[in-house]
Formats: sequence, structure tokens, C-alpha cells
Amino acid sequence: MDLVSTMPANSSSSVRARALRGLILLGAAWLWSGTASAQYQNPGPPSQADAAPPGTSPTRPRFSVDATLQLGESGKPTVRLDYRLSRSELLFERTPPAGYRAAYEVRVIFLRQKGGRQITGDTYTRELRASTYSETRKRGEDITDHLDFQLPPGKYRIEVAITDLVAERTSGTAIDFEVPSSPPGLVWFSDLSLGTAESGAGGSLKFVPNPSRHYGDNIDQFAAAGEIFDQRNDAGSDSLFRLSYKVVSESGEQVIIGDTTFTRRAGRTPFLIRPRLVSLGPGSYRFVVAMNVPPTPGSKQGKTSTIRRDKGFDVDQSRATMGFASAQSLDVLRYIATQQEIDEIGKLQGEEARKAYWEAFWKRRDPTPETPENEARDEFYQRVQYANQHFSTGSPGWKTDMGRIYVVYGPPDEVVRNPFNFDRPPEEIWYYYRDRRTFVFVDRDGFGRYELVSSPSSP
Repeated sequence: MDLVSTMPANSSSSVRARALRGLILLGAAWLWSGTASAQYQNPGPPSQADAAPPGTSPTRPRFSVDATLQLGESGKPTVRLDYRLSRSELLFERTPPAGYRAAYEVRVIFLRQKGGRQITGDTYTRELRASTYSETRKRGEDITDHLDFQLPPGKYRIEVAITDLVAERTSGTAIDFEVPSSPPGLVWFSDLSLGTAESGAGGSLKFVPNPSRHYGDNIDQFAAAGEIFDQRNDAGSDSLFRLSYKVVSESGEQVIIGDTTFTRRAGRTPFLIRPRLVSLGPGSYRFVVAMNVPPTPGSKQGKTSTIRRDKGFDVDQSRATMGFASAQSLDVLRYIATQQEIDEIGKLQGEEARKAYWEAFWKRRDPTPETPENEARDEFYQRVQYANQHFSTGSPGWKTDMGRIYVVYGPPDEVVRNPFNFDRPPEEIWYYYRDRRTFVFVDRDGFGRYELVSSPSSP
């Protein structure tokens, strides 16, 4: 699928009008079938879905956005907004004689935190094309883009909204951000941008921003990018910058420590840090980068100064983290645990106790204990991963109603979608023929937050 054009902001009304006239329901997409897997017994109670964190929209089209302070080409501080949107969040219409198109509008407003006065803002429209319907639903190739703004120093509330111009629905979020009043010094580096380092053309590495700052199975691709700006005349072009970094847990523990060096370039030096974070369990962390800057000869400052940047990120439950018995790891086990096990989980104290219980829990369910593999555990976390990828609504997908049913019962034998009912909300029906179960989900507010309303015996 290609991003084929950037249209003027004032074209959005005509796009909406054409979208309404040209909308064709893609009937073949509303029905699909699969093979049901083994069911887990004794499902536990549902978990409460968390509120969407700042920078993540809670409704469709769901997207994430992050802000960083950079130094623009003009040398002035620039606020960069990175956003990421799955193309499955957009409605594609058929474009005769062949192909499909989607269009969306991004609206950004900067407000002073004190008083709420608008300082600046803008609107951008993007159009996407796909040659086949399968391309419109393909996952793993999200839409990523960024917008740059120059603002005076101050504290801001950044409001970002994305409108699906074909489906005519809008979702938004807001983040707080500060542009410092002190000017950059002779040595300065940008805010950290967190993302993933992925293979590009010719074996090169490509940095892809992850504005949500949530990681799962892609934690092994974690990367932090930024730029160092050095205006000192005495620093040789072949000198090195040494950056130290650490990962700090919610409790303040330094779980990973390291350092790396980069060859200085004239003016600005981009850097990409790729720490090995495969040993991190689910939870919230901060990635901290620091650089010591010696005093400039002849200056009044006689001490070495330290520049620090840090940014928070979260590691979600996934197959990559299934070996870590954190509180979150045990929480998801409530879906398949017996009542006695649920009571025992609630009484666990300390990491060692949780780890021992986690190992015993899966050992009891291992269908082939004579082998190193545990098929039941692997299948469970594959379902958790699928739920996180497909059913997230600002909180992990496994905490939603659809995610809960999927984790417990696996993929349904058949799914029927009724997205355009005239007398009732959009609904989705899951059939499990082997177990004679049917689950009905309803999108009450029209924003993709499907709730379970009917089931033979709700998990």
C-alpha cells in the first residue's frame, strides 16, 4: 500500500462528500472462518480495562503520538510529533475500475497550559492506495509519519485528532509538553525518540519510531535515537562522544547499565542506541542516557557538566516475556486458573514467590512434561500476543472482552460482522461450533470498543 499524496487541508470536505457517494461495502471481508484450538478450562474473572494513557487515542481510528524536542535545520528548537496508525483502523472504499483508497486528516493544536490560549496548529490530509483488499487489512506495516512545529518557550497541551475521512469518525488524544526557556548550550542533545531498529534495504538498519512506547515481542528490537549538537571549536572532528545508558524499573532499580561511543561529526551527530533488553519482564521502565561534557578552555565553568535525557516505556505481556513472573504475568493467568489458584495468586508476595508459582502453574499444565517444550504455555501466550495486536483500545488487548474470550477459547470457527445496522449498534458474533458456544459483542458508541453482551456462560 502506498501513501500517494498530500492534499491541502481545505480539501477534506470534498473528500468526505466523495467518500459518502463512493462507499461500497466490502461484503467478502465481513465473514471469515478458522480452526478452533483447544479450550482452557476454569476461566477466571475479567480484568478491568485501563484508561488510555496520554498520547494514545481510546477510540477508532486508534493511533499513538509522541513529542520530542529537536534542533531544526534553522538551529531553533523544534517540537517533532511522531504518530503511528494501523491501516486496519481506516475504512477503505473501492475505486473503480480497480483498487481501494482511504484518506485521513490529522489536526494538531498547541494550547498554553495556563489559560488555554491557542498558540499554533495545523491540519494535514493524507491519502492511501491499495491494489487488493488483502492489502487494506495487512498487519505489520503501520502508517508512521511526523510533523514539525517551532514554538516559543512555554508549557503546552498538544491536542491531536485523526479523522477517517471515509468512515467519517474522529479520535483524539492530548499530551503535555514543555519548550525550555534556556537556549541550547555549545553542547546539547535532543530528546530521546524510542522505537525499533529494523532491517532495511541492503542489510542496513532502519529506525522506526514507536510513539506508544509499548513493547511486546519486539522488545529485542528496542532502540533509542537522537542527535548531539556540538558548536565547540576546539573539539576535533575525529573525537568521540561517550554515552552511558541505563534502564530503571518502577521501583528505582537499575536493571540494565551500559555505554557506547559515537564518532563526532561536524555540527550534529546522530546516534542510535540498541541495548539488549530481552531480559526485561512486563512492567514500566525509564530509559536514561547521559553524557559528560568537559569544560571549554577559557570558560568560567571549571567543572565537567552532565547532560541527561530519559523517557518512559512499557513492556507488555507477550511470548518474549513469558518467562518473567511479574504481577502482570500472573494477572493474565486468572483467565485460565481455578478458583483455588486465583486465591493463591492473590496471596503471593515477592518476586521469588511469583516466579516459583508461575513455573509450577505451567508445569501442571504441560501436556508433554518429558520434553523441554510446554505446548500449553506457548499456545496461551500466542493468544495473548494476538489479543494485544488485534483488540487493544488504549489498554492491553488481553484485558478487553474480545481479548479475554480469545485467550480462553482461541480463534473462533466463524465470525460474522454486522458493522452497519440501522436499528442497533454494530455487532460481531463469534461461533465455536465444537463447544456449542456463541459470543455476541456490541460496539455501543461506534468507536470500536466491543463489549460482550451475550454468551452461553461468560468467562
